Amino acid sequence: MRARSDAVGAAGSSQQRPGRGEGSQIAVIGKAMAVLEVLLALPSGATPSQIAERTGTNRSTAFRLLASLESAGLVDRDADGGRYRLGLGLLRFGDAVRRRLDLVELAEPALVRLRDAVRQSVYLSVRVEWEAVCLHRLAGPEVDVLAWQVGARLPLHVGAGPRALLAAMPDAELERWLRAGGERTTLRGPMSEADLRRVVEETRARGWSLNREDLTAGVASLGAVVRDGAGSPVAAVSIAGLASHYGDAQLPALADAVLAAAAAIAATLAR
Repeated sequence: MRARSDAVGAAGSSQQRPGRGEGSQIAVIGKAMAVLEVLLALPSGATPSQIAERTGTNRSTAFRLLASLESAGLVDRDADGGRYRLGLGLLRFGDAVRRRLDLVELAEPALVRLRDAVRQSVYLSVRVEWEAVCLHRLAGPEVDVLAWQVGARLPLHVGAGPRALLAAMPDAELERWLRAGGERTTLRGPMSEADLRRVVEETRARGWSLNREDLTAGVASLGAVVRDGAGSPVAAVSIAGLASHYGDAQLPALADAVLAAAAAIAATLAR
């Protein structure tokens, strides 16, 4: 089975359409990204005039963008002040991304064993603010659930991986998430604050999260958090397959497999 679904949109998100002020900020960010893309393509650097021409802005706008990016360490200016290049400050971001790629590499053996054991799709995800991002996905040999692809984001209240990350948040952070509000819905309908607290409490009590057709019709998933040596959550491991495979009698074996994978990854991280 290859289960495709547009349920990600139906599942709801706390994001709302940006207002006028937010829209102008987004436009500025887009222009700044365009400048960085130009410099990425020109390792020898570019002048403000060249950047203005390539980004379709005027020279004064290009200069202001470059000045802001330089102050943030994202671009460097030549000693003579004529040309700009990508800044060494970008290495901080690259290093953060590299560490996540290291996580995928370290987790891969445990994820493969989990996939082979349950014969379902397997996911590795991390939390980014109030969303979960899929870092890695292994297609199930028997059931391949396609609703969550690598790089895609889900709100924390839907899906087993996101719910495992939600339940692992410290209480103070959880309260901030609850206060952030916004419409939080699933295929079954909106979730109240009481519903959300119940999901968190149940997940914490049994040590694993469960989703039954909240995101994709006919599909269920089960997940567990991965913690580092200090006990802090760093990722979530989850599986997804046909809802008919997630009956009460089948859950203990599935949970044991997912928890074993999470523990194996945690042990590898601690070495």
